[in-house]
Parts: sequence; structure tokens; C-alpha cells
Amino acid sequence: MEKNTVIAIILSAVIITAGMFATQMINEKYAPETPPAPVETAEQPDAVQTESQADTAQTDTLDSGGSVPAGSLAEEVDRVGDQDYPVETIVAETDLYRIVFSTAGGVVLDIDLLQEMDEGQPISMVLDGEANTGTFNMAFGGTGSPYITDPFSHRVINRSGKEVIHEFTRDYMVDNQIFTLTKSYRIMEGEYMVELLVTLETPDGKAVPLLNGDEPAYTLTYGPQIGPTFEKLDGRYEIRDNVTWGPDAKSGKLKRVVHKDKSQFVQSGDVVNWAGVVGKYFAVVMDPGSGSATISWDGRPVDGQEQPSRLQVSRPARRQSVIEDTYRFYIGPLDRATLSRYDRADENGFGISGMGLQNAPKTSSVLGWLESILRFLLEMFYRLIPNYGVAIILLTFLVKVILFPFTHKSYESTSKMQAVQPKIKELQEKYKGEPQKLNAATAELYKAEGVNPMGGCLPMLFQFPIFIALYGLLNRYFPLRGATFIPGWITDLSAPEFIWREFETPINLLLIDIPAIRLLPVLYLAGQLLTTKVTQQGTTGAQSGAQQKMLTLGMPIMFFFILYNMPSGLLLYWTAMNFITIIQQLVTNYVKKRKAAGGAA
Repeated sequence: MEKNTVIAIILSAVIITAGMFATQMINEKYAPETPPAPVETAEQPDAVQTESQADTAQTDTLDSGGSVPAGSLAEEVDRVGDQDYPVETIVAETDLYRIVFSTAGGVVLDIDLLQEMDEGQPISMVLDGEANTGTFNMAFGGTGSPYITDPFSHRVINRSGKEVIHEFTRDYMVDNQIFTLTKSYRIMEGEYMVELLVTLETPDGKAVPLLNGDEPAYTLTYGPQIGPTFEKLDGRYEIRDNVTWGPDAKSGKLKRVVHKDKSQFVQSGDVVNWAGVVGKYFAVVMDPGSGSATISWDGRPVDGQEQPSRLQVSRPARRQSVIEDTYRFYIGPLDRATLSRYDRADENGFGISGMGLQNAPKTSSVLGWLESILRFLLEMFYRLIPNYGVAIILLTFLVKVILFPFTHKSYESTSKMQAVQPKIKELQEKYKGEPQKLNAATAELYKAEGVNPMGGCLPMLFQFPIFIALYGLLNRYFPLRGATFIPGWITDLSAPEFIWREFETPINLLLIDIPAIRLLPVLYLAGQLLTTKVTQQGTTGAQSGAQQKMLTLGMPIMFFFILYNMPSGLLLYWTAMNFITIIQQLVTNYVKKRKAAGGAA
């Protein structure tokens, strides 16, 4: 190896490192700023309350923990006092959901995904910290208005064996004009979808009295955060993106937009197909239905939840005696096969089509096309051998085969460069102190010998986009979550593996934390060191001690720490690539020696 190879490896480190950490840096730069004071929120009743608490409800009005702003719509709304409903919790189950309703506000206290586990327990998609507000909270007025916490009446409507509606109803009045608020939740077997119908209706045909200047009639909130639980949002291992999917204002084409404004609220008055909070493997996505609406996200912290992502939709007041707004919420995994069902009406129980939910998962804006190709190949190998670890190794082998012409050309170019090194040294001695003549003579030598000085570097660049695309794919591909490669060792290809986890407090090594003893990074390091060794065996020529140490020790050790806490699926790819490279290089060296021996004979 010579100078160009060193440059190529340094360039590899720079590009790979930049590709792996760019997302994290961008997220940290544009993350919502934390305001000085948290939002004050209401406390919901305990998990199980079956006795009437109407007297308590009478004194708690619409207050969600703070005062009602003077002159606001919430201040004008009064309850109808003779509706002393009990505060109760109701548990409903489908094959996919366990939903806990509360009659206090007609909210949902918890949504468990029964088919998705985290440390042996179903994943909860409602993370409300210590606030205990639940989700699907409503407030009369705009964002920031206090949640409705009054007890509602409840009834269950069984439409069929697979479809159930939980209906919550209560009367309110403004200036002696009574109206009824109804929240109807429709859930089905086999569906990661909750349909919520919000109805406002007067008994006498007069307009619903929620007109208060430009203030919205009501605001519906999902939040304060979606599951699963997390330690921090670092942009790589766990994310919460505020996303919309809808027509671009200029081109009219559908476009995925991530809203990263630093303000507490990100307003979107444009018509959108859906808006949501998208995590790494799970999401809550809302179809706002028809009619005018304003979508916003609120990132102000609450007790026990310092990084919320409230998804809110506000509806303007309308002069109608009956107002009906239908919302559909996808609450579930970012599995493209599941998401795509809502593009075809005959494949889902709600009869939804063209929703475009398959665009919810995060992809590279530049290399998304390459991710799609690699995902197709990975799924093809999985269909052949239903083990994603094996599929990753087969994909690695295929990538290596595709890249072989480029890596072989790089090897040949490096060999030619080594062969002309003695002649270059002669020119350096001959034209010592005459750089212009030296450059001209060197260029003539390269031309005569058919050597491209960059030939050892440029072919290596072809693998960088593939690596970055694979990083994006293997770091976020939902089927890898919980996928076992080797039982007892690599049991979740979406997470780092370990062979010994004993550290209550991770060991801090300046650049990274070591929370466990892992084997894959060690295998990667060994493979990288062997790769360098066998590659050097095929070349000759002088190389400085500093270059030698950097190639054989410095670069592999640096990547050992960079990749230490990476998902095992990604590290499996990189480790397999090293050992395939070793085999390839050993064969190449053997063929080269045989040719040399034949030529000498």
C-alpha cells in the first residue's frame, strides 16, 4: 500500500463517520428548545375506580391543572349540573390492542400493543409521565386550553363480532344554550387503527354555541408522548419526528415533511393526508378527515416526561346544529406490510384507501432509492432462508460480488503504483529542487506505465453510499426488531448484542459508554486487522512506520469504538464484509503468486 491507499482509508473514515452521525447532529441542532416552565396538566383518576365520584367532579370543572384564561371559550362553557356520572375505567381488547378508557373526559388512559413486546411486556403507546392525563384529550378552545375532565356517560355498541364502539357523552351549555359532546371510539379486530368520531349537537336546531372570535371550537390532543419507553431521543437509536404527508404547495406532489421548528408549536394550516409522531419502530399517525383544521405539535415538558411530542388538531367554529368530525389514528408498528394495507380498501376493515402510511418510516432523502433496492434484496433472501441474520450475510456476499470489479481494479491500480515506486524515486533524485520538472516527468511516467494515481482511491468510493444506505436500512428496518440470528447470543438484530451485562453504571471511555461486554465488535476488530494484514501481503513497497501503524491499528480501533453500540444487524454486515474480504484477498494473492511463478518458469 502507498499514499493513495492511505488517503482512501482516511476518506472512508470521514465519509462513513459523517453518514452515521449526520442524522444525530441535525436532530440535536434543530430539536425543539425546552421552555423554562412545564405545561400544567390534570391528574386522571386511578387505574380502577368503579364508585361514583360525581361530587368531586363538580368542583373540578374544566380545569386541567391551571387557571382558565379570562375571555377564552373554555371560560364560557358550563356543564349541565344534573349529570352526575361516575368516574370509571373500561378495558377493551382486540387481538392487537388492549385499550383502557376513562369516563373522566372520555379519554384513553393506555393503549398496549399485544403483539409487540418490550422486556416481556406489551408496548404502551401512551407515555404521559406523572401527569396521568391519558390521551385523546379534548379542550374547548385552542391549544393550551385546559383539558375536559368531567365524567361522561358511557355505553358500548356492538356492531358485529369484530367491531365495537365505545361512546362517551355529556351535555354542556354556553349562555343557556345546551349542546351535547360525544366521543365515539371505533375499534376492530385485526386493525392497528382507532376511529374517533367527535360530535357536537344542539337539541333545538340552533348553532352549536362555540363561536368566540377566531378561537377554535375545540382542540384534540394525542400525547404527551408515544411509546415505547426510552432513555433519550438521540436521533439514531430512538427518534420522535413530527411528520406530515401531503401535497407540496408548489408542485402539488405528495411530500413527507419533518417539522423541526425550535418553537413550542409548529403550525400547519395546509391540507395534509396525515400528520403524526414517528418513532424508530412505532408511530401514531392521524388522518384529520375533511374540513378546515390546524395541526400542531407541542414539545413543552410535563412531570415525568421531559421530551413530549403532543400531536394536536384544532377545529374552527361552525354555525351548524350538528358538527361531526371523524379522525382515524394509526397506532402501531412501522412495518411496511401492515402500513400498506391502508392503501387498499379491500385489505382493511375500515375501507380506507390511498392513505400513504408506508411513507411514515424514516428514510434517507438522498439514498432512499438505494435503501429500497437493498430492502428488496434483504426480503428476497429472507424468503429463501427465514433468518434475518443469514439474510444479512447473503446480502453482504451479494454486495461484495457487485463491488468486486471495483475493488479488483483498486487492487490492480495499487499494485501498479507499487511497481513504479522505484522509478518515481529515481525521478525525485534526478529533479531534486525542481518541482515543476518533477511533476511533468512523473505525469509522463504514469502515462507510459498506464498508471492512474487515483485508481486506488476512487473505486473504493462506490461502497460508501451502499454502507450509508445499509446503515439507514438495518438501523430502522422493523422486521429486525426482536429477530433472532443465533439463540442465546444475537436475539435482537435491531439492538446491540452482548455476552455479559453486569454494569449498573456504564463505563465511560470519553467517546462512548460501555454498558455491556459485546462479542460482535471484537470479531469486527479481528476481521479488520486480518483484512489489513492479508491486503498488505499482496503488495510491496516502502511505507512509513506512522502509516503502517495507522492502517494496522489506528483505523480498526477507531471503528471498533464507533460501532461498539450499533445495532447487531449493522455490525453483522460489517463483520461479514471483513471476513469475505479476507477470503477474497487470500484467493487473489494465491492467484497472483501462481501467475508470478508461471511467468518465472
